[in-house]
Amino acid sequence: MKYFKNIIFLSIILASTSVMANKEIFESAKKHLNLDSKYIEIEYDFNLVKDFCPKQSVGCYISADMGRIFVENDLSKTHHDVVIFGLYSDYLQHSNIGLIDNSLTCDLQVNYLIEEKQNNLADLFSNHCNDIKRNKFLAFN
Repeated sequence: MKYFKNIIFLSIILASTSVMANKEIFESAKKHLNLDSKYIEIEYDFNLVKDFCPKQSVGCYISADMGRIFVENDLSKTHHDVVIFGLYSDYLQHSNIGLIDNSLTCDLQVNYLIEEKQNNLADLFSNHCNDIKRNKFLAFN
């Protein structure tokens, strides 16, 4: 019984730490975009990601029900934080402007990674952002 109580206590601590970290990431996204909206919780559920998000993605923002964010629950800390930052950026753009600028979100993720001293990952994201911009340019020509 004591073992069971310890597991429950540890689970509560980990969940509250994750919520606090997510709120900090949300505040950072608000600051980067200079936009405001109410905080929404992340829903960690592989099946929701599979059912609602694009194939091969690890999470997504959907506008239904005043906005929801789904994320797989097995991301590494580094990837988790930049994914959450990007999804909160999408949510803030959509809830304030009604549109999402993917290239803006991508550039913000690069800046976030640089601030977090994740330069190698920032380089990878930067290359991905350049591909997005190149494809956007080709689509308009």
